[in-house]
Amino acid sequence: MSLPPLATEADATTYGYSLPPASATSLLALASVRIRRAAGQPITPSVVTVQLPVDGLRVELPAPPVLEVQSVSTVDCDGTLTTLEGWWWDGERLRLPSCIERVQVTYRRGWEPLPDGIVELACEVADRLADTPKGMTVGLRERAIDDYREVYASEAVQAAGDLLPGELTALQRELGGRCVWVVSTS
Repeated sequence: MSLPPLATEADATTYGYSLPPASATSLLALASVRIRRAAGQPITPSVVTVQLPVDGLRVELPAPPVLEVQSVSTVDCDGTLTTLEGWWWDGERLRLPSCIERVQVTYRRGWEPLPDGIVELACEVADRLADTPKGMTVGLRERAIDDYREVYASEAVQAAGDLLPGELTALQRELGGRCVWVVSTS
């Protein structure tokens, strides 16, 4: 399943980037793939269902930020599910009303709306990709024609397929630490 780009051509224009019209959509899609890969966590909102062990009366949900907890069920030894009442989401963990060993939780996770910094980063990466010489993306270190010569730093060649160090720092700054991934509670 292909996820939507994290930015649009209009966003790029708003942030002052000038992408080639013929390839703007594909550049933004490619930048979005690289950002999602580097993030190591969901960015685009999605609904997931997971079964998790309970620690005391609490459950920490994986892959934050959590937008909304939709349902919680107990999971019996034989796999039977029973809807659980009386649970609550405290913004960081799911709190349960009684001792249970395992639960199944359905929840929405991701960023809604996307932080402006991530949208701008997608535009920045797309702009860089538009200006990246073709040879560098396939690992070409050096090329020369007559008296003209281009030499790429080995770090630049290595990063051509991913985010540059400054882009990674910007992404980490936008995503924040685990304790601030919660963007909404219900």
